[in-house]
Amino acid sequence: MVTFLDAAHHLRRVVPISRWTPVLGLAALLLCLLLWRRLAGRFGWRPVPTLLALLSLAGALALTLSPRGWWGNHKSLAQCLPSDWSQVAGAVAKVGANLESLLNVAMLVPLGVALVLATRRVGWPALLVALLPAGIEMVQTVIPGRQCSPTDYFANALGGLLGVAAGALVDRWWRRRERQAESAAQPPAAFTSS
Repeated sequence: MVTFLDAAHHLRRVVPISRWTPVLGLAALLLCLLLWRRLAGRFGWRPVPTLLALLSLAGALALTLSPRGWWGNHKSLAQCLPSDWSQVAGAVAKVGANLESLLNVAMLVPLGVALVLATRRVGWPALLVALLPAGIEMVQTVIPGRQCSPTDYFANALGGLLGVAAGALVDRWWRRRERQAESAAQPPAAFTSS
């Protein structure tokens, strides 16, 4: 029991949760429930994966954009951006090095999968999951208690792109099953005698 409590306390320090996170999450959840059917219908997307994409986006935004405990930021956007390739390589090398980084990778995997399954496309979901972390990191420079990190960007983008790749594989399997179901439902062609 003590080990579980210690692990939960450690996880709370790693996962950026504040009192604002559930408030933003609840507001985003309500917005998702209001919009998902309209969005799916308007663009011809699959309904359930559309809902899952919106919910995973809402969760990621609630976790990354809620103010966190202290007022002020350690880095400006200019300080956050790598100035040369060695800093880029250093940031990339830190991806997956600790629990926080692994959680940053995992955070956008569901969004990548759900976007591909909803839209039946790979290109723009891949672009979105690569650009979304850049937007998050930029916005974090002005949110109290948050700071930008190139390592977080690369971890989030990697997770999103892994999700897109997994979604593409699942979508391929899903389409094959749909084709098999359609061909099984069609009656056999009538034979004509000559």
